[in-house]
Amino acid sequence: MSKRSLYLIVFIFYINVKIIQCDELPPCYNQPAESCPLQNKCKCVKTGESALFCCQIQSNEDLIKNFECSGAKLSTITALHIYNMTADNFNFGKFSPELSRLISFSITNSYINRLLGRLEYMHQITCLNLSNNAFGTEWQDPLALENLKMLAMLDFSNVNISSLPTIKSQVPMFWLDVSNNIKIHCSSLLELMERSRNAKYKLYFKKYNETFCMSSLSFHWFNSTEKVALNQVEIINKLYEDCPLNCSCKWHGIEMVQETKTLHTVEVDCSNKQLSSLPENLPENTVLLNVTNNNITNIDLLVSDQTYKTLRFFYADENKISNLLSLEGSTFIENYAVLSLKLNQLKTLPMYILQNSFTRFEGHIVNLGGNELQCDCSTAKSLKIWLLTNHIHIPDYNEILCSNMQHKLKVIDLDQKLVCIKKADWTHYMYYVIAAELSVLLLLIGKVSYDYWVFKTAGYLPWPASKMPKLPCDWIFE
Repeated sequence: MSKRSLYLIVFIFYINVKIIQCDELPPCYNQPAESCPLQNKCKCVKTGESALFCCQIQSNEDLIKNFECSGAKLSTITALHIYNMTADNFNFGKFSPELSRLISFSITNSYINRLLGRLEYMHQITCLNLSNNAFGTEWQDPLALENLKMLAMLDFSNVNISSLPTIKSQVPMFWLDVSNNIKIHCSSLLELMERSRNAKYKLYFKKYNETFCMSSLSFHWFNSTEKVALNQVEIINKLYEDCPLNCSCKWHGIEMVQETKTLHTVEVDCSNKQLSSLPENLPENTVLLNVTNNNITNIDLLVSDQTYKTLRFFYADENKISNLLSLEGSTFIENYAVLSLKLNQLKTLPMYILQNSFTRFEGHIVNLGGNELQCDCSTAKSLKIWLLTNHIHIPDYNEILCSNMQHKLKVIDLDQKLVCIKKADWTHYMYYVIAAELSVLLLLIGKVSYDYWVFKTAGYLPWPASKMPKLPCDWIFE
């Protein structure tokens, strides 16, 4: 074996050891500003057998022109550093296929308004350095880096982008530097953490203590932004690992508790999963649960499962829920912000339960549209008035229907004159019967009195009495 081959084997072994060790970063090629060539000459200069350094580039076309004047053979270049580029856009898709051997690619200390295209041919890049740049807009193509399967180091330190492009690296360990980035959203980091978990590669952050991200801060009704340390984001990431089976979880935001304590809250989405019951054991500090479009028949877990104690937003539209009685006196009915039960199978509405919650907190919202109630006179007299009175809390009040009315009439369109018709009551006819009987009795008394007077004065009996046969007991009356 030649000495050159031996050196090559040792070098490959050394690089592999470096990549395997979690405290080492893959090598990246960067040159200082003083290495820039003179401006009256070519703007690109070779700094080794396979490295190229370019400065003061004005456009993609300008870059290609200076590649040519540098005399470098692009097919041999493995490292490229572009320094202090000022351009309206930079199109990754216009890179020459001849740069397919590129391993390290850097654009630093530049101002580029737009990042376009995808890195199509440079599949071997292990280090991509885009630090210390001012980018005018976000990535035009979020899949710009999806072909970089060997990418092991991505440097976005000291830039002003709010989201990362999609990373589909297949290396066992991936390093990211987003330190001193004033705009990066925590959700973008969380998405990357989730992808790394699913792809089963280890994610490391360079300059861990200098890495922060921006999040939405929820302080009661007040919204602003909050700078979150990376260790807090990793706490949030841990919450995702406790997500219920067949559901997806994501970070909801930060909530202030007792002025100084903060909680990282979670959203759980179990919609369209053909569930027959609510999911058990929600992640800690879950504030939003979406179980829309399932086959859930009851919501008892809202009361009985302790992991639901922090829930405030509950979306259970398009299910088979038939009543809300289990919510009476529960922690949820006191603390909720949104209770959405559209298109369920509710037949009655417990007004007293919901009214108590409306009275305690004006911000409670209940969605009930599409439910078909059993309507009667009480519905027209009470429920209709109650819905109109609480329309602020029930924004879809005019979409609640009556199942037992023609054409599924809306509750708010019920007419008391039509639904409150009394059934026939025969008791009042008894008064006429009694009056008739009294009248007959008075007539009889009058007739007997008249006949008696005639008998006393004239001495003859009434015609019916004179025709009657004489009876043995008549002597009693004579």
